[in-house]
Amino acid sequence: MRYDLNIACTSYLTLHEQKLRIKSFLIEYFGTVRFSLVETGSSITAVEDETVLFEWVNAGRPDRTAKELFLFEWTEQVSWGGHFLLKCSFFNRLEDKSRQKQFEKIVLQIKEHLDHPTLTLHITEKDNLIDVRQFHRRGDGNIGYGLYPYAEDEKGHWRDNLGIGLWIYREDFHLLYEGIKQVYPLKGKGFENFDHTGMNSISKSEWQVILDHWSILAINNPSSAEFIDYVGRWVVATLEHVNEIAIEGNL
Repeated sequence: MRYDLNIACTSYLTLHEQKLRIKSFLIEYFGTVRFSLVETGSSITAVEDETVLFEWVNAGRPDRTAKELFLFEWTEQVSWGGHFLLKCSFFNRLEDKSRQKQFEKIVLQIKEHLDHPTLTLHITEKDNLIDVRQFHRRGDGNIGYGLYPYAEDEKGHWRDNLGIGLWIYREDFHLLYEGIKQVYPLKGKGFENFDHTGMNSISKSEWQVILDHWSILAINNPSSAEFIDYVGRWVVATLEHVNEIAIEGNL
């Protein structure tokens, strides 16, 4: 059986922000179990069993599946000034409508996540490195980026003991990168483009451009405002005693 319901999304949320809140709902709904998710520019499909997802896609999106499946589709409403209408679809193997009330409860949970994000920061410190996580979960892997105070000694080597660094996983870094890429390509440093596999040295003046853009991102992505603010405050404090901060990726 297939259940559908439309939700008029809160006007101040960008499409990116709405997707992040739907993902937080899915994490809460499926619990700690790893679920499969396929995302396009205007939709998210999620199911606990990956084989069910492939069967569903290959069969041409039938009205019933072997297990529960969620489909979220966004449509921009021009007449509403660019606001989005979210169509929530819930599929299961039952032929009757015995799950209708449950689906209505699920939709209430979805609305709650859209109106009031539940994610908070997870911050741990070890060996002069602060691990900051927002959307990253332990099962997502270890790909990420380190932010470190940077200065060279008289021999041109990276000086030791410059202060504590930050570690940010890929799932959270991609929003910060929206600001970082504003200063790229760099000029006159030998590494014009951002290197996701190595080190990138960014000057104090360039960081000011990034911080200004992060301020805008925090307004447009309210669920991530605390995360952006935390990283931004670390950058400002670090630039009080060095003129550069390096970003090093391990992709």
